[in-house]
Amino acid sequence: MEIWQQQFYFDIMVKKALDSIASPALDLVMIHITNLGSPMAFYILAAAGFLFLAYRKKLIQGFFLVFSLFVSWGSMNLLKSFFMRDRPVGEHLTFAAGYSFPSGHATLAMVFYGFIIYLLLTAGQKCCARVIAGLLAFLILLIGISRIYLNVHYATDVLAGFILGSILLVFFIWAFK
Repeated sequence: MEIWQQQFYFDIMVKKALDSIASPALDLVMIHITNLGSPMAFYILAAAGFLFLAYRKKLIQGFFLVFSLFVSWGSMNLLKSFFMRDRPVGEHLTFAAGYSFPSGHATLAMVFYGFIIYLLLTAGQKCCARVIAGLLAFLILLIGISRIYLNVHYATDVLAGFILGSILLVFFIWAFK
């Protein structure tokens, strides 16, 4: 698996582009954004989402939201153990443990927030739901970018996390239906 220990051209170019806009203020913004994809955020949001959906008598939706998150977490960790890609060298601007590939933040953001987007868009044609869905989609993208910006992932880690998360999300939506 030696190929996974190297940087790809794509990784270098994306990191250079993000480094060109780096600033202390943007560092703080990116840290806050990345925290919305952290394990603690998902524990809190999954519990709150489940309770909210249970209160609205949508227990199956709440179950799938939590179930999809934890199955995705396990799948992502299995892949990390298989590829064992080290994190980027240099200063990390936030805490990150374990292996790098695929990005857990990107995978879990895609599955968790993606499933919420699905629930919002299938609940009705309310304008507010579409706006929130759009904001959540943008958040997913920003979480991925924040991981590269903060130097805890390569761009290919994040791309792989988005792909894995998308595959899992489609599976969970199919299973939910």
